[in-house]
Amino acid sequence: MLKKISLLASVLYTISLTALSLININDVVKDIPSFNDKVLHALVHFIFVILWFIVFRYTLNKHYNKAILLAALSSVVYGILIECFQSWITVSRQSDYNDVFANVLGMVFASILLITIKKHLLKNNNSLLF
Repeated sequence: MLKKISLLASVLYTISLTALSLININDVVKDIPSFNDKVLHALVHFIFVILWFIVFRYTLNKHYNKAILLAALSSVVYGILIECFQSWITVSRQSDYNDVFANVLGMVFASILLITIKKHLLKNNNSLLF
């Protein structure tokens, strides 16, 4: 079941995130405080890494550590590309280096969580999902 829906969920999440990152949201969202915006960036990339980790690990059968690395690198590249696209192809959005930093923090937290889960499960000789 996880294999069947993980790719679809990850692709839909990425498409939705791309659309939300590139459309004009000034009329929808009014003056988000900068701190909350950065927390949102970190959370979005935390989820991104978890979703794509599941795809790389269970759908594409990559080794656990390689799946983390691929998901983390995908998150960083995706985040940088979105910031570039916001600068190049949108009028209503602007790129921000602090957004990239927040994206990387989300990626790092997700990667640390996945590594910690693996170590905990190996220590307890449990194979729950991993």
